[in-house]
Parts: sequence; structure tokens; C-alpha cells
Amino acid sequence: MKQWISRFWVTGLLAGFCLFGFTATAFGGDSAWSIIMATHQQAKVLSYSGVMITQSGEYTQSSKLLHFASPNGDEDELLEKLDGQPSRWIRHNDVIQCILPQQKLILSERRQNSTAFPQVFSGPDDTYAPEKVYEIKQLPVQRVAGRSALVFRLIPKDAYRHEYRLYIDKVTNLLLRSELYSSDGHLLEQVGFTEISFDPDPAKRPSLYSAKPGWKMADTQVSTADAQGLPYSLPDDIQGFKKTGVFSRVRGKGQSVDQTVYSDGLSTLSVFVQRAKAGQSMPNVPMAHGAVVSRSQTVGNYLVTALGEVPLVTLNQVLKSVQWKSQ
Repeated sequence: MKQWISRFWVTGLLAGFCLFGFTATAFGGDSAWSIIMATHQQAKVLSYSGVMITQSGEYTQSSKLLHFASPNGDEDELLEKLDGQPSRWIRHNDVIQCILPQQKLILSERRQNSTAFPQVFSGPDDTYAPEKVYEIKQLPVQRVAGRSALVFRLIPKDAYRHEYRLYIDKVTNLLLRSELYSSDGHLLEQVGFTEISFDPDPAKRPSLYSAKPGWKMADTQVSTADAQGLPYSLPDDIQGFKKTGVFSRVRGKGQSVDQTVYSDGLSTLSVFVQRAKAGQSMPNVPMAHGAVVSRSQTVGNYLVTALGEVPLVTLNQVLKSVQWKSQ
């Protein structure tokens, strides 16, 4: 939900929502999903600025977010931490930089999929089919960041995903807060605005950095991988999570890491595979931080890690789905 493209799902209806907003009404399932679809697009076409809070487990982080959208579809975004070690993320369309001033380091990467709050969906736009794995219910209107918000509860139809609650601004249709709950009702993670403006100062529009004297740049090269050429295979669908991409990631002169990404439209999970160095292994025990769970195993000469905002049973199913062609 903290990480950082464009086909409309609902053409005429979506255009109406984007231009004119909507009034508070009780919506049925199909209409409610249409609102969620429109909300996702609003995050890309609106300009806004605000302060947001992320809570994941015992971790709490406040950040400043600036988002500028141009009529031609260009997006520029700044996410700056307000607590702890200074750091900021700058995005221009699909290029993301992480700026670490104390280390004088700029990390750069071209993203493949968008999963950034306040966007709702993850994965390519044509993979959204959340109604197949979630039920949707409308809850009473609440106030978030001083604004009235429609509230929708997205209830999983099985044990392989968590429950979402989405708080959507009644006027602009922008997502103001997102919450993630376990099957027993425990709040795992939430991210949302505490204050927001829809008239950001154009003079503060961010732009990508260039390395100054004394600074270093490290690029992560992300390219589409040929799944047929990998020493293993993964199914196209795992319990309603559909494969959205297979990538090869290389930072600098480092080792290549293969990444297979799955999404059910709302939640994502990834399978990372890399060659193990001599004597290298991974403990086969799950690790959790808020909603994010990971589990690793060593298979022959390879390290395999499954990671995502999903229940542990889902990661176990994913790891069992890895089929090795040869060792």
C-alpha cells in the first residue's frame, strides 16, 4: 500500500464521476464497484497535496504527499517522510527516485505496476475483477481529514485475502483512507490523509533529480523476463491471484533477481527467485510486519521468497505452486 497505465473501466459513467462528482446515495453492488473503479482513476487525474499517516503493525509514519496531474496524462509526485531519517520519493509517470540526503544517494527505478495510495487497484488496468473474490457493502458516511466520506467494506469470499475498508471523498471521489483487516477483525494496516487540499502550489511541482558532485546514483534495471527460459514455472492463477508480470531486476552490477507478480485487483504478492551463493540459505519461517508477510525457502541452488499483503496460507500455497524444470 506504500509502494508507487491507463484504460477506463467504466467509460461514460466514469467520465461523469470524474468531471462532476456524485451525491451520497446507497449503492448496490454493481454501482458500488463502479464508484471504486472511478476512485482509482481520480487518484491519477486530480492534483492534490496533504499530510498522510501510515500505520503498519507498531510502525507509524507521517508523510507529505504532493501530486500534480497534467491534461496530457503526465503525473509528478513527491512523497516526503516527516519522521525519522530524511528521505523522499519523486515520481514522474513510471520513473521513481528515492532520495537519501544523508547518504547523498539517489536510487532510481522504472515501475512496472502502480500500487500507490491513493490509487485503489494494483496491477495492469485490464486485470481488475475484484467482484469475483470480494463482496462489497456500504457503511454509514464518516468524516476523514475534515471531509465527508462514503465508506465501503470489501469482504473476501475466501481465506486467501484480507478485508479492505475504503473511505472515499463525497465531492472529489478521491480515496481518503484505506484500512486492511485480518479475518478476525484485527486492523493490520491503514494509510490515509489527516489533511488534504485540492489546490497545490504549482511552484512546488517536483521534478526528477540529477546527481550533484559528491552524490551517487544507483539504478535498478527492471525488464520483462521470458518465463519459458526460467528454470521453474508458476501457474497463471493461484487462488484468484492472477499473474500480471514476470520481471528481471538488476541493481548496478549485482545479481539478477527474478520477480513474478500476482494480483487479485486489490492485493498483490510477489515471488522472488535468485541463485544462492555458496553456503547461503534462508530460514523457512514466516516473517510479518503489519499486513506484509513473507516466507522463504532454499531449493537446490536457489533462494525463493514469497511476499505480499496476504494471509500466510496464501504464501504457503504460492510456494507449493513453484514447479522446477531441472536443477
